[in-house]
Amino acid sequence: MAGIDTIHDMLLDGLIQKFGSFSRRIEEKIRLIQREDICRELQREIFRCESIEQFKKVLSGLENISGKSGFKYGPNYDVSMKWLGNRYKGKLLEIFDIKTGPITEVFDFEYVRLRVDFGRVDLMFKDAANDICHLEEERDMKEEDLHRFAIYHFHAVRRWGENVRDIIITSGKPYNGPKEIKTKSGRYSPVIIDLTQKDGEKRLQEIKEEINAGNYDNVVELVFIPVYGSEDHGKLASKVLEYEIMLMKEDKLDHDLVFATMIMSNKIIDKDKLKKYYEEVKNMLDILNIAREDGEKLGVERGMQKGIQKGIQKGMQKGIQKGIQKGMQKGERNKAVQIARGFKKDGFDIAIISKHSGLSVEEIKDL
Repeated sequence: MAGIDTIHDMLLDGLIQKFGSFSRRIEEKIRLIQREDICRELQREIFRCESIEQFKKVLSGLENISGKSGFKYGPNYDVSMKWLGNRYKGKLLEIFDIKTGPITEVFDFEYVRLRVDFGRVDLMFKDAANDICHLEEERDMKEEDLHRFAIYHFHAVRRWGENVRDIIITSGKPYNGPKEIKTKSGRYSPVIIDLTQKDGEKRLQEIKEEINAGNYDNVVELVFIPVYGSEDHGKLASKVLEYEIMLMKEDKLDHDLVFATMIMSNKIIDKDKLKKYYEEVKNMLDILNIAREDGEKLGVERGMQKGIQKGIQKGMQKGIQKGIQKGMQKGERNKAVQIARGFKKDGFDIAIISKHSGLSVEEIKDL
């Protein structure tokens, strides 16, 4: 979702310019928000808030693991999968025994003029030989989904050439449909990885033994174990999360992986239990970050003073430039128009918006 990423970047630039610095947790929370109206409101809060602490309270007020606040914990796990793809690159493919050269780039593929009303994962992995793996995920996959993915595949081929290979990861209910589509014109034959055929209990025990021996090579796979198999996912997800939290307490696991597993476990674990795990991890992070945040506080105050001296308006102009240019580079002129309209509504100078968006003053006046 390129548009929301652009707005996230502008929010973060605005925070830097006004407050000087902010914690990593603030960035993580902002990037989880998938509703543009909430992002717009946060943009206005940057103007209203007098300190980063005040802004943190506003942000915390949105926090709700149910997803009603706009934080995206959807059943198709796109937040978790996309984050894993960008963070671990080729390691994500290795989990599923997909062999590639060294991964040089990971990016989303948004289909121009093809409206799709499904939450989806659509990651592209390009290796050093310019071969591309197109990764899709589908829960409770049906035959019609295979035909839908074929459409995506040939859109990708049109853009990047014939070196595109499709990887479809299925979970939920076992997929018993055809594995390829054949016609007189050719065929679509993706690699289908059915996670329902994997033994989650066995794999969890194997990874525990590897970690006990000091081998953390497969720790990322813990995120996927809750959706292995086709039965009793809730019990398995709880075992994985409790093990991950134990590792985190021992400073042996990044908290980001625990949060990714929680997102993967949404719709699997009872919401009250998931909320309990979430609060436990959040409280642990609060304790671990007290010293760091106290140190940041002084830096925030100094950064805020410096930002005020340079002018908040100048900082916001930079945010507009970066956000709109990024959208334009991706060929999303319509999204740039939407962003320009939003900043016009927020009272930014039309000439500045015109300068950085490529839209004329007259066009912006008509928005």
